[in-house]
Amino acid sequence: MRYVPCLLLFAALACQSNEISDEDREGILETHIELAGGYLSMGDHLRAADQAQRGLLLDPDNFKLRIYLGRSLQKTRLLGDVMRAQRVFREMPRDEDYRVALGLAEVVERLGVEWDNRSRAIRTGERYTEALDPELRATELETEAQRSWNESIDLYTEAHALAPGDTEILNGLVRVHTLLGQYELALQWGEEVIKHTEVDRKWWNEALKRSGISQRDEDACRRSLERSNRLEVAVRLNSYTILAAQDSSNAALIHLDRASELDPGDGTIQSRRSELLISLGRHEEALIAIEHFLSLTDADFESDDVRHAFRLKSACEAAIASN
Repeated sequence: MRYVPCLLLFAALACQSNEISDEDREGILETHIELAGGYLSMGDHLRAADQAQRGLLLDPDNFKLRIYLGRSLQKTRLLGDVMRAQRVFREMPRDEDYRVALGLAEVVERLGVEWDNRSRAIRTGERYTEALDPELRATELETEAQRSWNESIDLYTEAHALAPGDTEILNGLVRVHTLLGQYELALQWGEEVIKHTEVDRKWWNEALKRSGISQRDEDACRRSLERSNRLEVAVRLNSYTILAAQDSSNAALIHLDRASELDPGDGTIQSRRSELLISLGRHEEALIAIEHFLSLTDADFESDDVRHAFRLKSACEAAIASN
């Protein structure tokens, strides 16, 4: 962060006098913008929000700083910050930059999850409510969650019209259609995500082959590859869950197999593969998946997951022996 000394200098100038020259003001503003963006990209959301707010004191209408403020507040995951992020995004025009609709869509989606969780907790008795009729209150929160998710769909659709290839938008549509129980639409948008991650992966792999690529660029390419892989794994696991619940085991297995290729070190994927393969009567392959899971897990030998794996292993060995 080479701009910190410069920022301190400008701050000192500001303290000395209320009459800051236009040139100094512009310099301070640019520093706040760069720091807010830098902190946001590093995942330091509190510092990003702080820098954005400082910059907005100088230029309340600065579009980039308002984006940074909204994004950083929503990323803290604290409910109060998420509510503040909602206010930031709702006060901004959404017809020019897709990030406004995207940010608001994510915020509204997150709030829907909050209301849904509260509704479920009231019904199970895990959350106290002062409402005279707890069931009615739970129903009201459930309705609010549904309303939030439907608005989120509309906002993601707005963002998609402005940036149809953005995978954050596509993934948001997958998530919210899943939350609403609109599984066929979730699967369709999931396929769109996969198409884009496959294209992105090919591009980054080709970039890595460029002669004379710097270490910095190589590291950036590898980080982008990892992000694409993580996103595709998440989407494929979501599709697997939907398809398995619909008894479409072969289609579900395709997603698990590809997820396993992208993340061979995830034992949970191997565990799910073994159960699905057993349901399809493919015990030899299931046995390999179980042994792979056991080689990856660091769970205690007496843990439920490990004991379950050994039970499946014994069942597979018995099935293979009987054939």
